[in-house]
Amino acid sequence: MTRYDPHRIRSGDEPMHARSPLRMRLTMALIGLASAIGGVVFFLTQHAPGWAIGVGIIGLLALIDAIVVAHHIRQGPHWQPGRDIPPYRPVEEPEDWPAARPPLSQRTRERIYLVMMGTCLGLIVLAWTVVRLFSTGAAVGMSAVAAVIPPFAVMVANMKGRDW
Repeated sequence: MTRYDPHRIRSGDEPMHARSPLRMRLTMALIGLASAIGGVVFFLTQHAPGWAIGVGIIGLLALIDAIVVAHHIRQGPHWQPGRDIPPYRPVEEPEDWPAARPPLSQRTRERIYLVMMGTCLGLIVLAWTVVRLFSTGAAVGMSAVAAVIPPFAVMVANMKGRDW
């Protein structure tokens, strides 16, 4: 997308006030919900209630996301802008808001990101080279923890000022 694209209206502060494509998010949530329902039925027919409960929880999260997104779509152009709707003015912070922390330097954020991603990689390698020999469940648990780290690493790498 180029700077002069007429279909992309930008407010200039997208990281803080980005507007997501809610219809696409709703479609993905409904696909996830349908997949979860299919998974629950499959695991119940295979007599695996633990897996059925796990997939059911994921389906419940997809349902909650679909409800929230549908609510935002119904709120109008502030949440679901079209090409003909100009960007809204961001909400101004009150004067008595506490002073912002100084932003982290780019180098500090990069180091935190690399430490977090190194920890993620270390957990996965350790889980499937050593820990799996003693306990497959512990290896799966370590992998689950490692799977949660990357989104937080990205958020930390992109945080500035008051967000930290």
